[in-house]
Amino acid sequence: MFSTVFKDISAANDRVDTTKHPGMHKTKIIDYIILLKRTAKLILETEETHLKPFDVVVQRGTNHAWVCTSKEPAY
Repeated sequence: MFSTVFKDISAANDRVDTTKHPGMHKTKIIDYIILLKRTAKLILETEETHLKPFDVVVQRGTNHAWVCTSKEPAY
């Protein structure tokens, strides 16, 4: 599933190490999330961070994955 999604958005080469989670990817651009509703988790190579509404994460060049931890989609 994840390989198809990344391929469809021309980001298949951004998946450098998916051993921790199949959604792990590393980009050269700035990635950010401003979580407005529900909960999510940021998975990094060495740690995981649980996010709640109004948390902000800005990162660049880290291998990471975003995971929704709510029953409904987080946004």
